Amino acid sequence: MTMAEDSKENSERDTEQKDLMELVNGNGPWQWMIFAMIFVVSIPDGSTNMSMTFFAPNLDYWCARPQGINLSVQEWKEVGLPPDDSKCSRYRFVNISHSSLAQLENNRFSNETTVCNSWEFDDSFYTSTIVSQWNLVCDREWLVSVSKSTFIIGYIFSSSIFAYLADRFGRKPIAMLCNVLAIISGICTIFSTSFLMFAIARAFAGIGVTGTANITFILLLEIITPEHRSPYFMGIGLAWVVGALHLPLIAWLLRDWIWMETVILIPSVLFLFCWWWFPESPHWLAHGKRDQALKVLSKAAKMNGVDVSDAKLEEILLKTEKSYEDETPGVSVMQLFHPELRLRTLAMWFIWSATAFVYYGITYNTNELAGNPFVNFTLYNLTEVPATILSFIVIQYKGRRWPLSISLIITALCSFLVYLIPADPWWIRTSVSLLGICSISGTFGIIGLFTAEIFPTLLRNIGVGSASTVARFAASMAPFVRELERATHPVVPQILYGVVCIISAGLSLLLPETMNCSIPDTIKEAAKISSLTLLANLDAKDS
Repeated sequence: MTMAEDSKENSERDTEQKDLMELVNGNGPWQWMIFAMIFVVSIPDGSTNMSMTFFAPNLDYWCARPQGINLSVQEWKEVGLPPDDSKCSRYRFVNISHSSLAQLENNRFSNETTVCNSWEFDDSFYTSTIVSQWNLVCDREWLVSVSKSTFIIGYIFSSSIFAYLADRFGRKPIAMLCNVLAIISGICTIFSTSFLMFAIARAFAGIGVTGTANITFILLLEIITPEHRSPYFMGIGLAWVVGALHLPLIAWLLRDWIWMETVILIPSVLFLFCWWWFPESPHWLAHGKRDQALKVLSKAAKMNGVDVSDAKLEEILLKTEKSYEDETPGVSVMQLFHPELRLRTLAMWFIWSATAFVYYGITYNTNELAGNPFVNFTLYNLTEVPATILSFIVIQYKGRRWPLSISLIITALCSFLVYLIPADPWWIRTSVSLLGICSISGTFGIIGLFTAEIFPTLLRNIGVGSASTVARFAASMAPFVRELERATHPVVPQILYGVVCIISAGLSLLLPETMNCSIPDTIKEAAKISSLTLLANLDAKDS
């Protein structure tokens, strides 16, 4: 096929596809209403994800005073705890029942110590945390990282299972099912009686929260025309930021992890009442459910003030349905490895994995940074506001591939430089670190939209879901970066971050450009998007 023929066919396909939403106005009150609902339900994706920073903060703790000892905390620390290990051991005493300071000091077995079996925590700020509730300190400290990873494991199951179900049974019912699961798991989290119950509930929260966010994200993509995508997805990106940024505020006000979790659940509960107004995707309904698609489009046209006949809508739906019938029916993750798609699938998987590993490796460990943890967390998440806005402004005019590659390169450079910069003055190193988190945040915003645009309708949720799944495997390792740093050297994680970002930057340039392209409905249409890029040519040779 010549370039002219390819361009002509792409133009004809775009005209035909755009008619589906442009006939009813691809940017009107109907879309605004749906966006508002999706914005609300996307907030818990950020708040639930990042809440462990405040559920399990760095607390000062020490071996608990045995019963029968009537000493102040300071007196106990002076006489009962070794100065080099006051957190996990205490001195042994001949007779622990003596309560006076002098008697206790005289009954000590020299400098012989014993392991603590209970602890006291600094409750001057937090009244309750999961660390203090289940003694996640000393030889149980690693369970904090486990609790973060179980949530990401929930992401993995959600991205793989519910993505398939949404492509198979529709966006609306599966999104609502995930939202109900998020609420139930949140309630179970609140009433957890053990750390094991808490960790399991967090895993199911990950399933519910990410399932709702990912599926509604895809639905939003399918009801908006290409030229209006960037502003809408900038808004959804900011919903994550809102979810994360209100955590320091509610932590400051409530100071109890149970009440914090209760507040985090509110947006999910509100979304339950949106069932009657939340539509199914017309693109998905066009797969053999033409009558229902016609009802949704007619309602959209009416709400948007567009006068279009049912006959015209029926005509476009018939054309769309016909394009599906020309391909092999069925939905399977194996279709992502179709000769036209497999190389871009693998490239996206690696980029998602690298982005998730670096992003969560940094944000999950803000408690380890010097300075006020509230300030650190707020600063790191505030950088996502300009990152989100800037990334979507850039992709609106400069496409997807180059902005994605450049943001990854900036992240890599910041990772390499941050430990080469002297600690004094402090603001230089902090600025470089913030620039790194800003650029990796922008990367997350770009790849979500980019991935959804390069896969066809029947595989769109599976495409995004599978990429998200492999990314969560990488992200599940991120909480353990703290252990890697302690076992090796602080520069090792930074080098690792930089290397994976450089590789991803190169892979991103192999992907097809999707700017101003209508979303493809079939594999054949997906293969034709920017077919002159290197990766598309490689796909064509394989086929």
